[in-house]
Amino acid sequence: MSPSKESGALRALFQIISAQFPQGDNPALERVVYEQVHQAASEAPGVSYKSTIVAGRPAIWIRPEGASPKHALLYMHGGGYSFGSTQSHRKMSAHLAKACNTPALSIDYRLTPEHPFPAPLDDCVNAYKHLLDQGIPAQNIAIAGDSCGGCLSAAVPLAAIQRGLPVPGAAISMSPLYDQTASGPTFDSNEANDVLNTKFFVNKLADRYTKDDKELRKNPLVSPLFAPDVSGFPPTWISAAGYDMLLSDAQAFAEKLEKAGVEVVLKVHDQQQHVFEFMAGKAPEADMSIRDIGAWTRKKIGS
Repeated sequence: MSPSKESGALRALFQIISAQFPQGDNPALERVVYEQVHQAASEAPGVSYKSTIVAGRPAIWIRPEGASPKHALLYMHGGGYSFGSTQSHRKMSAHLAKACNTPALSIDYRLTPEHPFPAPLDDCVNAYKHLLDQGIPAQNIAIAGDSCGGCLSAAVPLAAIQRGLPVPGAAISMSPLYDQTASGPTFDSNEANDVLNTKFFVNKLADRYTKDDKELRKNPLVSPLFAPDVSGFPPTWISAAGYDMLLSDAQAFAEKLEKAGVEVVLKVHDQQQHVFEFMAGKAPEADMSIRDIGAWTRKKIGS
């Protein structure tokens, strides 16, 4: 089935963003250009917002009416660790919080190249620890993210295991980048289909995150696909887009979790673009994906 007319609007927006992205190395301009993605989603009705500071970082509490106060969703935005923000992803994360029936904490982690690995991950782990310190049980917390934020949704549980913290009750990854070496087959086979990403740009962002250290790209906290043991991971939902260059990352990590005995759901959405859930509230494919994620998450964390 062909994508809806509404989903086609995301393709057009991505084409505009891609055309406006600077050819050289200009993170400041990239950040300004990328903020346009907020236009894709509609406002989620019945949701309030409150700015706060969590572990020294700006953050936003997103509270749907009637959401369970005993549960939380930690949201980590995408943008290749170099751009994106709580504002660029505010509408989409609000739709997700509403579907999960839980307040969401969206964190503005530090960005590259000014703050390479492990700074973004540390900020997200600290945000997770903040939720635990607020008395929210780990099993009542879901962590979620898109693109590199989807990678963080796997890296945070891995870091939690390494640091002796309890793992969250569920993990949600949308169009995740699990392998910073960009070596999956769809980086080539979907090159003509993906209107936002290019292999060159993904590699440039990976170099920023790792300070040009090619071996660091294989660190499991950078690329969870290289983790030797994922048996302690939480139940995981992975939403992948059929036209995304990162599709093979999602498929490979889902297979890795399944072989380790971890509950995993992989949904591949045919002919959709990278993080098509950006169209929340406007496109039926985005709404269906978020609705399905929400129903699954409510069962996993009891919200």
